[in-house]
Amino acid sequence: MTRLHIRSGVNPEEPDVPVVTLVVDPDGPPGERAVHELFSYCYEGDGVVYLVMTDGWAEHTVDGNRLVVEIAVYPGALGQVGVDAGTFPDRSALDPEAALVLRAETVVDPELYARAAPATAVFTAGPDRALDDVLAADAWPMVLGHSPADEPDE
Repeated sequence: MTRLHIRSGVNPEEPDVPVVTLVVDPDGPPGERAVHELFSYCYEGDGVVYLVMTDGWAEHTVDGNRLVVEIAVYPGALGQVGVDAGTFPDRSALDPEAALVLRAETVVDPELYARAAPATAVFTAGPDRALDDVLAADAWPMVLGHSPADEPDE
């Protein structure tokens, strides 16, 4: 099961800024495996890999103290890593062309979430590894930008 956290200390350049953080199991359900496969499709830089917004993004929804994060990815990007987009029938409300490959939710402190960075960090690890252990391993996270709906108007 995908683990969703909001944690400070994830970004070493801004250690006091909370980051929405997902941990997916590379051997888990199809959505987690698909997100894990996307690591090989990302662009490297600064100790992280980036999934560009033209390929996918993280959609955040907050209702009171409940945070829902959904990962939306275009079929072309999924196909590049050998994942059949048809496996994921749910579509993004922001762009119906994008498949929703993963959904996670958790209870959050709304004030903590309000201070969180706009990007989402994704790590891969088995379900037996605690987040602190994952962060201590210096593994490169995948960084997903916010949704296209959050782009400022030109």
